[in-house]
Amino acid sequence: MDAQKQNTTPLSLRRLIALISLFVLIFSGFAVRLYRIQITEHEFYREQARGGATLTLPVAASRGEILDRDLSPLVANTTAYAVVLDYNYFPAGGDEAARARQNEVILALTDLLTARGEGWNDTLPIGADAPYVFLDERESSVAALKRKLRLADYATADNCMAALCRRYHLEGYAPAEQRLLAGVQYEMEVREFSAFTPYVFSSAVSKETSYLISENATDFAGVQIQTTAERDYVAGRTAAHMLGTVGPIYAEEYAALKEQGYALNDTLGKSGVEAAFEQVLRGTAGKRVLVKDADGVVVNAYEQTAPVPGDTVVLTLDAALQAAAQQALADKVAEMRKLPATSGGKFLNNGHDVASGSVVVLDVTNGGVLTAASWPDYDLSTYTADYAELLKDPDKPLFNRALNGAFACGSTMKPGVALAALNEGVITAKTTFTCRYAYDRFSASGLVLHCMGRHGSIGVVTALQKSCNIFFYDTGLALGIDTMNRYSSQYGLGEKTGIEIGEVSGVLAGPAHSAAVGKTWVPGDTAGAAIGQSDNLFTPIQLAAYAMTLANDGVRYKTHLLHGLLGYDGTLKSDYTPQIEAQLSLSDEAIDTVRQGMIAVGTSGTAASYFRHAAYTVACKTGTAQVGGNRSDHGVFIAYAPAEAPQVAVAVVMENGTSKASASVARRVLDAYFNAAGDGAADAPFGELLP
Repeated sequence: MDAQKQNTTPLSLRRLIALISLFVLIFSGFAVRLYRIQITEHEFYREQARGGATLTLPVAASRGEILDRDLSPLVANTTAYAVVLDYNYFPAGGDEAARARQNEVILALTDLLTARGEGWNDTLPIGADAPYVFLDERESSVAALKRKLRLADYATADNCMAALCRRYHLEGYAPAEQRLLAGVQYEMEVREFSAFTPYVFSSAVSKETSYLISENATDFAGVQIQTTAERDYVAGRTAAHMLGTVGPIYAEEYAALKEQGYALNDTLGKSGVEAAFEQVLRGTAGKRVLVKDADGVVVNAYEQTAPVPGDTVVLTLDAALQAAAQQALADKVAEMRKLPATSGGKFLNNGHDVASGSVVVLDVTNGGVLTAASWPDYDLSTYTADYAELLKDPDKPLFNRALNGAFACGSTMKPGVALAALNEGVITAKTTFTCRYAYDRFSASGLVLHCMGRHGSIGVVTALQKSCNIFFYDTGLALGIDTMNRYSSQYGLGEKTGIEIGEVSGVLAGPAHSAAVGKTWVPGDTAGAAIGQSDNLFTPIQLAAYAMTLANDGVRYKTHLLHGLLGYDGTLKSDYTPQIEAQLSLSDEAIDTVRQGMIAVGTSGTAASYFRHAAYTVACKTGTAQVGGNRSDHGVFIAYAPAEAPQVAVAVVMENGTSKASASVARRVLDAYFNAAGDGAADAPFGELLP
């Protein structure tokens, strides 16, 4: 036993020593940590110990700018002073007493802004004065308001105001104050005003007003001035339809956007380039941390992560050419609207009733959109202030005709029909048909077709030059509608062209479309489709893509606005790679023959009076689409130039504006392009910002 005891004692002692060492090590670690907490990091942990909560708030990033192809600014940022309510300092609570404290701040703030002629955010869809009415064009917002208030669909604006007064304890205020406070309180609720979500009371006030608010901070509990980047639409009217707008996030949008990291008070691209490139323009929000004590008082605030500004989007648009196209349209419309409507009591088909105009210019080497102009236009820099009047304007200036207007194309269809027929061997360069003005092939069925002249025996080049309908009736019937439409689809007609900001697809006439609208396709429809009549409806950008395909011997690129992206520091991040959408296999004879005919249109044909003396050679085609009903014909024009080495393709549509007007506008736009190209100035190297 003694021997065994002697053998085990050293082992137990060793275990005891090891255990003591472990405790010493553990307590040494605690001691070091305690020293750091109490001495080294005393101030930090003292603040943390006082804190009842730590809140992480987003810090908005500056939105990326938008430049044209020469790196000239179209949309920039300017410094703005936003009035923001911070929940962490604002009077809290929802009872009557808390609402009274909140309303006192709100009324003081609105009194100041009103005195200085400045406004605040209020999207309540109810008019300012009793008896209350719902605002026009706000149906979805009205429905959301009724749901929020749990009112029936038939509830009136007065019913809604009464419910809002009860909800926000506004019964003791004057009617004008009730509407004002209801608007602000409702907006705060919709924007989910909370410790994590500040409320932007006014997006931009003057510097002087911001100083007044800051100097009188004791009167405005929870009101802060934040320096923000506000959109500066430096281009004004230029490319307004293309650039688009930004706006607040609405409650119905937020459910989907929340997962993408948006806050309810963020700005969102609503249309055009602003919407299409939202993900690169928006940047990455930073993080700001607030530390509160147990009473909810903020005891510390610091920026944890700095925001990262959005990328700069460089577009293919040429701002100078775009402005020239818009001016050419505006001048032509003003000129035509001064023309007489009748002569001797007879309606004049002279374009006096022109409804709209549009121009699209494409870079034929890659499909880049150099110009997409639509008349009437509007000024982006005053869009918000002008919005109500723009909605009422009978000319509908907010509608982008260049991408979303679909029009009959008239005889601009003929080059494509000729190209298809030549390539399929249906006709040759030497094939002739006889034009005697009247076309009696369908006379037995009561369909009377005709030409604009009597051309006699005529071949394809001359038929294009003189725009002979009879030649193309026979050619279209020989080709057949199915083959004609197969080629037309390849040209991009009746197909979306790919532009990033959205477009309509138009209509390609044929048996399928007729069946869809309850009609029966007959051979006479094929004859009409061959000259661009029938039910064909194409957008100006489709017509420009079609002209680009003719210029490229059958290659059609996807149209696009993106030239490339620059980082916020000006470094090149990416540029655009052209994408081929269609590539026809065409014979040299077909290509050369159609090109000869289109050149003849400009030198001695239907557009000669506009292009015979141009400094460049143009391959083109005029088109007149009959409308009837005492309305002037639509005027359509397509072209590419220089014909021998194409650089650009253009399409012009004048709604009720005649083909002469469309050719005239095209001449001004092409002159602007080639005059700029001939001034010796080199394009700005992509990726280098201009001074």
